[in-house]
Amino acid sequence: MSRIGFLSLLFVTLLLNGCMVTQQDLQMQRELLEMKRRVGEAERALKELQDDSSGGVRAHVETLARNQADFQAELDNVRVELQSMQGRTGDQSRINQELRQDLTLLRDELSLQIADHGQRLAQLEGGAQTVKPPGAQPAPAAVQPTPSAAAAPAVAAVPTPAGESAVELYDRALKVIRQDQQFAAGRELMETFLKRYPDDPLAVNAAYWVGETYYAEKDYEKAILQFEDIIQKQGDHPKVASAMLKEALAFEATGDMATGKLLLQRVIERFPLSTEAAKAKEKLQGQ
Repeated sequence: MSRIGFLSLLFVTLLLNGCMVTQQDLQMQRELLEMKRRVGEAERALKELQDDSSGGVRAHVETLARNQADFQAELDNVRVELQSMQGRTGDQSRINQELRQDLTLLRDELSLQIADHGQRLAQLEGGAQTVKPPGAQPAPAAVQPTPSAAAAPAVAAVPTPAGESAVELYDRALKVIRQDQQFAAGRELMETFLKRYPDDPLAVNAAYWVGETYYAEKDYEKAILQFEDIIQKQGDHPKVASAMLKEALAFEATGDMATGKLLLQRVIERFPLSTEAAKAKEKLQGQ
């Protein structure tokens, strides 16, 4: 082979090798670009998936928060309504209790007045029987009793069973005062009630009836002290109006009309809607 032919063959060989190298490089570059493209798409898909997931979780959390806020608002409304209902129930119970006490007091006052009128009638009838008919012989002189016989008999202690409830003891004491007209014995039972049940709702009534027994016995000074004690300790309790009215009548019974009138005016000012205020107005108009 000549020198020129060898060189030509070598050049052709190198040229062919150069073409092969260039095609391989191009193929590798294309594959590399394809891989980069796929990696980029995968990264974008992953990012979109992460964004969608975080957005969904955020939306779910926000929905839960709104639901919790709505539930809390409903719960607060229910709580407020329940408190309002409890307040109305408590007010109605208090009003009912005051009405029951007023009715009980009115009934007791009427019974005591009937008993007092009956006692006066019995005294009048007894006085009428002592009037001598015409032509009757004078009665022999009465034998003066000895000091021991003239002394008033002591009031027997009234038994109070230990197991007796507050209502039972109060009703029994009231019966002794109203029906039996044994004011001292009834007062003793009421005082026992106050010692045994000082915090019972009927304790104010019992204290009031202690004053009523003194008033029925015309021991007006002790009655005034008892009623004044109720006025000072019980504030705006319904029984205060009754005690104030009765204290006014007791002062008038002792001849202190000015103090009695002042107390009647205080009943009207402090308890204008009470039955005691109506009685006080009627009493003042009659003076």
